Amino acid sequence: MAVTTSEITSTTHAAFLPTIWSDDTQDALEFSTVIAELVTTKFEAEMKVGRILEIPHRSNMATQTKTEGISNTIAFQAITQTNQDITVSTYEYAACLLNKVVQAQSKYADRAALSKKMGYALARGMEVTLAALAQNFSQTVGAYGTDTDDSQLRRAWQYLADGGFVDEDNDIAWVFSPGAKQSLFWQDRFVSGDFQSKRAIETAQLPNLYGFPAYHSQLLRSPASGQHDNFALHRSAAILIRQVKPTAESQYRIEYNADAMLIWDLYTAVEAEQPAETPVADGTESTLGDSGAVLLKGI
Repeated sequence: MAVTTSEITSTTHAAFLPTIWSDDTQDALEFSTVIAELVTTKFEAEMKVGRILEIPHRSNMATQTKTEGISNTIAFQAITQTNQDITVSTYEYAACLLNKVVQAQSKYADRAALSKKMGYALARGMEVTLAALAQNFSQTVGAYGTDTDDSQLRRAWQYLADGGFVDEDNDIAWVFSPGAKQSLFWQDRFVSGDFQSKRAIETAQLPNLYGFPAYHSQLLRSPASGQHDNFALHRSAAILIRQVKPTAESQYRIEYNADAMLIWDLYTAVEAEQPAETPVADGTESTLGDSGAVLLKGI
C-alpha cells in the first residue's frame, strides 16, 4: 500500500490538545471613589436609629442703635428659625446566588471575588449619588463641552470667598473629570516648572489650585457626551449620612443548594441648607443657599 505524506495538525490531534484556563482572571476596572471623603459625615453618629434628621438653622442677629434716655428701651429680637429635614432612604444592595456545584468544581476563589465586586458596586453607587448633587448647585461657572480655564477657577474661588468659606482652615477641594483635568495641563501657571516644583507632564498630577487640592473622578455626572459636572466643594456644603455602611450577609439556601450572598447599605446624600452670613430683621430668617459649593460645567 502506498504511503502518502501527511501532517498531524491541530484538527487531527484535537483530542490531545487541552484547553487551559488561566490561573488569574481579567477583572473589570474599578474606579477610585473620592467624593465620600470630601463631604461632611458628622451627623452619622446621631442617626443610629430613626429615619428623619432635623437640623435647625441658626441665623445671625442684627445690631440695633440705642438712643440715650430711659424712654428709649431695648428692643429684643426674635428670629423665626426653620430646619432642614433629611430623610435616610437610599437603600441599595448587590446580591448573587452561588451554586454549590460551581463552588466545588471552580478553580477560582469565586466567593471572595464576588464579595469584592459587590462591595465595589455599593461604593460606586454612593459616589454616583454624591456626584449627582453638583447639577443643582446654584453657583455655576463655565459651559458644558468646553475646557476649564483659570478664569473659571478664579471665579469659583471668589464665590467661595464671598460666602466666607475661604480661610486659613480651607476644607475645600476641586473635583474634575479626566477631561477637565487634562484641559488644565496646558496652562503654564498650574503645570510649568517655572511655577511648580514638578511639572505636570512628569507626574500627571495637578498641584493645589488657589489653595485647594485637586482630585479627579471618572464617576462625575455626564449630562451628555463630552460634558461633565465638575465642582469645588467645601466639606460642610454636602451631607452624607451612612446609617448602615456596606454590610455583608450570607445564607445557605437548601432549596437551591446554593449560598445566597448579599451586601447592602442605607444612606442619604444631600446638599446642606446653609444660612447666609447677612444678619436678619426681627421675625425673619436668613436666606438659605449653597454658598459653599460651585458647579464648574466642562468636559
